Amino acid sequence: MTFHPAKCFILRVTRKRNPVVHNYHMMGHYLETVQYYPYLGLELSEDMNWDHNITKATSKANRTLGFLRRNLNKCPQDIKESAYKTLVRPHLEYASAVWDPYKKCHISQIEMVQRRAARFVTSTYSREPGTVTNILQTLGWPTLATRRQGARLILLYKILHGEASVIIPDYIRRPTVTTRQYHRDRFSRVSTSTDAYEYSFIQRTIVDWNQLPECAIQAPTTVAFRVCVWQFLA
Repeated sequence: MTFHPAKCFILRVTRKRNPVVHNYHMMGHYLETVQYYPYLGLELSEDMNWDHNITKATSKANRTLGFLRRNLNKCPQDIKESAYKTLVRPHLEYASAVWDPYKKCHISQIEMVQRRAARFVTSTYSREPGTVTNILQTLGWPTLATRRQGARLILLYKILHGEASVIIPDYIRRPTVTTRQYHRDRFSRVSTSTDAYEYSFIQRTIVDWNQLPECAIQAPTTVAFRVCVWQFLA
């Protein structure tokens, strides 16, 4: 396999304030160092911050929503709703189990797209307080944060049942003592010193997993688990 040197870059991932920097070259071409770079549809950054990825995802979603508003403005509500769920929302949820944000500014940035979509779908542009909240309740749309939470739980279920090629770290263990507060299949949390790991997929999802009802934990299939999870999160 041959790589084109002009299309290769260096992305250093480190928490050090003064990292050791080396220059790399390929076929006589020095590789450029970048702060972030796309990989499998996600924008990876040198400090593992998802700000750039979220901004890019919301920008794509807003552009697509603008296209729908220009071309489907006079269509029935069900057509506009299907268009939003098919063409806009996937931009906001692609691989969201990996980058699910915890900062309020990022959560609000993503939710704002759905709130604009709700106005478009129902052709309601009133600026009275609570208008969009009532629209979302009428449409029955859960928040995108709730959907991301459900997606993380479903992915963890698949991992535990061998349906996803992701390995749970050895230090993530189940406690030996059970209590009435939690089900027997809960996980013990691991203390962390950084937000990057505290709000990572495994750490965040085992907290939600420990709160699930027994019907979800004992679900025999992914479909049954998904039904229980959405009923729990509703």
